[in-house]
Amino acid sequence: MTPTAQDRQAGFSLIEVLIVCVISLVVLGATLTAYSALARGELAHQRQADETENTRLAMEHAVRQLRNLANPTATSTSTIDTATDYDFIFQTSDPTKTWVRYCLQTSGTAGGTAVTPARGILWEMASTAPAVSAGMRGSCPGGSASWSNKHLVADYVTNTAGGVDRNVFTFSCSESAAPTCPASAAEHPKITNVALDLFTDINPAVRPREQRLSSSVYLRNQNEAPTVSFTVHPVSSRRALLNASASFDPEGRTLEYFWFNGAPVDAELRDCTARPTTNKIGEGVTHMREFPVSDGPAGTSKPFWLVVRDPGCLYKTDTENVVIP
Repeated sequence: MTPTAQDRQAGFSLIEVLIVCVISLVVLGATLTAYSALARGELAHQRQADETENTRLAMEHAVRQLRNLANPTATSTSTIDTATDYDFIFQTSDPTKTWVRYCLQTSGTAGGTAVTPARGILWEMASTAPAVSAGMRGSCPGGSASWSNKHLVADYVTNTAGGVDRNVFTFSCSESAAPTCPASAAEHPKITNVALDLFTDINPAVRPREQRLSSSVYLRNQNEAPTVSFTVHPVSSRRALLNASASFDPEGRTLEYFWFNGAPVDAELRDCTARPTTNKIGEGVTHMREFPVSDGPAGTSKPFWLVVRDPGCLYKTDTENVVIP
């Protein structure tokens, strides 16, 4: 039977329209689900990128401070107070000689938010105190009130997440240092390089994966005190050569040599703008000593002092009892 014109203009039935609506809803739902997942992923990536950028800026700030580490002096031979995997206290060379501390907090709370190994916080603190007290080395970020400024410089730090032990600070020491350097405060002046490693992840349970930022800085202002030593060589009756050639400077700098027949005065040695005078009998790597009668007969033991001073005004003293030939 041939369909009439009226049959051809009848349109869709209700069932057909409902089927189309259901299919459209399914397609739209799938599209919205995919878009929502994409938007959440983009937001997570953006938050991770923002936190990574904040961490990068904090690391650059720390590196600039380390490059300006204060020069050791005769009265303050160490400008590094604490050097551990997650805690570093050092002095800068600005006019106020500010002490700076960077430490990683992995427990407790901060601003009402729980701090855990999966969300650690790197803090920066500053103090113009003349020296670091025991209280200033307290738990991070607590410690003494002498820390006048405390700043959160990096959030979501995951260096210790999941029980993993990844140092924030890694130290390299001079060749003269022990393999354990810097295990003790006596080895802090031997630190020559500091490496910084920070891992960040705003949500370790989901993507994106944690980001790692690394940097390293050479401590150009570090200065070790020289090593001092001298030998005595009899030359003839009542004459001996005092030789300090075994003394050396760890950085290879030019040294000053001062010989004394009485104890040197520290105040004079600490003044790098002048040469010591009290009890001084000579200067230079070697000194030929002619013993006057007033020193006693041959065989008498006579004390002599050698002071070796570097351009940074760090010095060391050695004393030997010389037998008059």
